[in-house]
Amino acid sequence: FKKMISVVEVNSKKRNMLKKNYPSAKFSEYIPDKWKGDLILFAIKPQTFSKIAKVINSKNITTKMILSIMAGITLNSLEKLIHGKAVFFRAMPNLASSVGRGVTGVFARKPIILSYKKKIEQLLANLGWVYWLKSEKLFDPLTAISGSGPAYIFLFLKIMKNSAKSFGFSDKVSNQLVLKTIKGVSEILEKNS
Repeated sequence: FKKMISVVEVNSKKRNMLKKNYPSAKFSEYIPDKWKGDLILFAIKPQTFSKIAKVINSKNITTKMILSIMAGITLNSLEKLIHGKAVFFRAMPNLASSVGRGVTGVFARKPIILSYKKKIEQLLANLGWVYWLKSEKLFDPLTAISGSGPAYIFLFLKIMKNSAKSFGFSDKVSNQLVLKTIKGVSEILEKNS
């Protein structure tokens, strides 16, 4: 991708924080009247999508690709609500994406233009491992495993930490016991799989 990034963020606090972290991007509060680019990324609450789609359709906006990371919004819904000739992609990253070690499932209808697929994969690879789903129906089980999985792991680790503390280890040592154990086990699993 070219490094020309435009971001629409209505929340002024978020917009100002993003401006500080990404000074080369262009930020605005409103969707522009005219815009042309390679990709539109929808990273919004699903319940706001219908309203935003109407605004986009009322403007002179053209793009080659549309990528959605909105939970529950299917490709059929995207294609129905956004007018135009873009290729639609749907992705679902998990929590660990915030540190570049996530799991992101992605799907698009076939045939997929190879250069578009590569660009989407290149973009999402910054979040961690990218897996192309064979069916859009796999988003629900993907979310159950990699989306909810971190919560179960956090709960398990909390139980381990509390057990270590109950045996007399300090809070600091209990944290290290659990973190070093899980990190070591994770590396063993990666080597042996």
